[in-house]
Amino acid sequence: MPVAPEFDPTLPALLRARRGVPERLTIAVIVALVLLLGFAMVTVRAGGEYGEQLVHERAPVFNVLYDDDALRVVEPRAGELVRIEGARGRQSAAVTVRPLSLPPFEGDIAHGLLPAFASGHVERLASQLDGFKLLEDGRARVNDAPGYEVTFRSGPGGAPTFGSDVLVIPTEVDSRGAVVLSLRRRIDGRRKLSEEEKEFSAIARSAFRSFRYGTDRG
Repeated sequence: MPVAPEFDPTLPALLRARRGVPERLTIAVIVALVLLLGFAMVTVRAGGEYGEQLVHERAPVFNVLYDDDALRVVEPRAGELVRIEGARGRQSAAVTVRPLSLPPFEGDIAHGLLPAFASGHVERLASQLDGFKLLEDGRARVNDAPGYEVTFRSGPGGAPTFGSDVLVIPTEVDSRGAVVLSLRRRIDGRRKLSEEEKEFSAIARSAFRSFRYGTDRG
């Protein structure tokens, strides 16, 4: 692609002239750095008593604590802000956070809008997931944040998935930064969970419940 004279010499051309670095190599390195910076919105900070801390540094700013002996941070899938997953025995689990767009609403969003919006969320889950069965729904809090939680089961009897979705907002009257906090646990087989698998289940739920707006570990 031609470059305007005022921008000459370009970095690839300069490195080629001074260091003998091929221009294509320089461009490939720059592209790789740009992609890495795109993922740099998520930072993992050194852990303490409650495990590692994943911080989502762009709006909405939030953090999640997790046990890095059992769970790991992976690249988010389409539509996700963060994704933490792991497996032990016959059980696998994933904790995700996705942005949530709510319609304009005046007044108490937590008690007025979320319950109605959650009914539509349940309908979408039922249309997307085979064997969907709603187990429970109702208002919930995730640390200091109000929300509305939907718990369900889906999939075949021999490999069920147990899910929890919480529609979370920063305050009762502010939906900016709203998210869907999700936990999915898939179990292969009909046998009861072993003690080790039960421990892993508790670890996944702990990470799920650790969500908090801001960077404070709580």
